[in-house]
Amino acid sequence: MPGFDLNIAKEMVESFAAASGLGCRLLDDQGNILSQAGLTDDECTYLRSLPGQAPVCRDLHAHGLHEAQRFGGRYIYSCAAGFAYCSSPILTEGVFAGGLVAGPVIISDIEDCMDDIILQWDLPAQRVRALYLFLSSIPQVATDRLRHLSNQLFAAAVYISDSSYAFFLNHSGYRQQCDIGEYVQQAKGLQGDVTYPIETEQAMLAAVSQGDSTTASALLNELLGHIFFLSRDATAVQTYVTELVVLLSRAAINGGVAVEQAMEISHRYLQEIKSLTAQEEVASCLNRALTRFADLVFELLGTKHKNVIREAIGYMSAHCARALPLAEVADYVGYSPSHFSKVFKEEMGCGFRAYLNQLRVERSRVLLLSSNLSISEICERCGFEDPSYHCKVFKKLIGVTPDKYRKQSRRIDAQLEYGG
Repeated sequence: MPGFDLNIAKEMVESFAAASGLGCRLLDDQGNILSQAGLTDDECTYLRSLPGQAPVCRDLHAHGLHEAQRFGGRYIYSCAAGFAYCSSPILTEGVFAGGLVAGPVIISDIEDCMDDIILQWDLPAQRVRALYLFLSSIPQVATDRLRHLSNQLFAAAVYISDSSYAFFLNHSGYRQQCDIGEYVQQAKGLQGDVTYPIETEQAMLAAVSQGDSTTASALLNELLGHIFFLSRDATAVQTYVTELVVLLSRAAINGGVAVEQAMEISHRYLQEIKSLTAQEEVASCLNRALTRFADLVFELLGTKHKNVIREAIGYMSAHCARALPLAEVADYVGYSPSHFSKVFKEEMGCGFRAYLNQLRVERSRVLLLSSNLSISEICERCGFEDPSYHCKVFKKLIGVTPDKYRKQSRRIDAQLEYGG
């Protein structure tokens, strides 16, 4: 017996099939079908009727569910005939108890799918028309839509599972696997050969050398998604990951970390990675190494931040009268946008946008008192694109609207001039 409510699970299978237009199966932890809906034709039965070696669909879907558990709860895969499926595991008390499988779908043209099946099974000409009719009954789905459907299937699996799923969803390692799994699926959807994204690697190393662990970690997950997709075995993964550790240590040295310290940390993580076999363990270890290197750089850069923020404020003051995106100021001081935003808030106690509004409001106060420009003209000269937003921000910071502020100030001036 499954460790989850079978009636609720069957209801979710029927609901998903009705809403998506796809077939949906509920499997136990051995890959046996417990329930299914939305399947007008059994593709596995049809394929087994073809000459040659029959595909073992049960093993395929069981493997797909285990891969989904490894990669954050979602996995898209293909069978021998080229049909695509998506799967999500069901957990009870943190243990794999079965899962949902949606499909089949065709993500290429029917003609291409026909050619592959005819070639693979050496199908005689008299069976081609029957094959076409069978393939016409299978939904054709674009890759992007299949990813969205995979997310919906995942939500259904979480609903069926017990509360232990919440632990995995909030666990940092599990979230990392979600991100990596998403990049694996994106790589599968790319047309043509998938190549290693060297630009992403360079951006990650640049983030480490700036002490920006948040940006670097996100880019690392993208790299790992490609590495796991491109690598055929554990040895290939080890080769990629070992090189990344060395590159991370060099990036830390470029950021100011002492060579001896960087080499010692690099050696320690390389030794740990050699003892690991599971991809999720390797990914977690590599992320810890990256965070360690980036944090060391960040600590060293702490004394430099004050000068950088001083330069940024000077630039903002000089250019606040026009549209001024955060990315432009970050580029001016040589930081990535995300890193600059983080450092600015830590040093100034408020965000970039809030401080920019303070500069603009102060500028508008001066113009309200020293000129006869209209409120709308002052709004434009102070960098506010919308008068209503200018009024809202001004009132929030000063306590009154721009118009009322000007009238009050002029009344006070008049009283002083004529002695009250």
